[in-house]
Amino acid sequence: MEVALRRMRSEDISQVIEIEHEAFSPGWVGTQFRRELNSRHCRFLVAYLTNVEQIETEAELTAPGDQADSSMWARMVRGVRSVFGSAGDGGGDPIAGYVGIWFQGDQAHITEIAVRESLRGQGIGELLLIGTVRAAYQQGLEEVTLEARVSNFIAQRLYDKYGFNEVGIRKNYYADNREDAVIMTTDRIHTNAYREKFTGLQDRFFERYGDVEMEI
Repeated sequence: MEVALRRMRSEDISQVIEIEHEAFSPGWVGTQFRRELNSRHCRFLVAYLTNVEQIETEAELTAPGDQADSSMWARMVRGVRSVFGSAGDGGGDPIAGYVGIWFQGDQAHITEIAVRESLRGQGIGELLLIGTVRAAYQQGLEEVTLEARVSNFIAQRLYDKYGFNEVGIRKNYYADNREDAVIMTTDRIHTNAYREKFTGLQDRFFERYGDVEMEI
């Protein structure tokens, strides 16, 4: 997979804000990334594309509709320069998605998770979720929790896959349309059962997409 995961840096903020604006409604209250970036109470992770030049070359050499096209990224990142602007020209790593995590008590709380629209469905959201659980282990926390729109069944299926259970509803949670949010929380992540489940899912992810460099 032509992607890696690391902590967010100040030079990533402009791209992350672009993704935030693309992913969330106009009524979404934007995160103060610069203020919170170095807080010990939270962490931001970004998934970024690697070997952009190689991806672009593969895309140019692959005819549209060619069944022999073996590069998922070549298909998805045609025109990568127009998607990421100057990021591929020395302006920083091309950011594909990000996740914000607050450390509260014994929980890691996912405040927002988003992937560029043109790169969705390629495992990036799952990679960000894996990074979040790893960060929770690193911090010695017991659970991971989040809110999701009740209508966002795709996201809920991913969270359910990673052992998140529905534990409640926040009424009228989203300001744009007053939609309810479902609260989803994992079982205790340090139990043998959850560790085995997470390790197995992570291994299958790497089998499908290849090893991914992670610095969380």
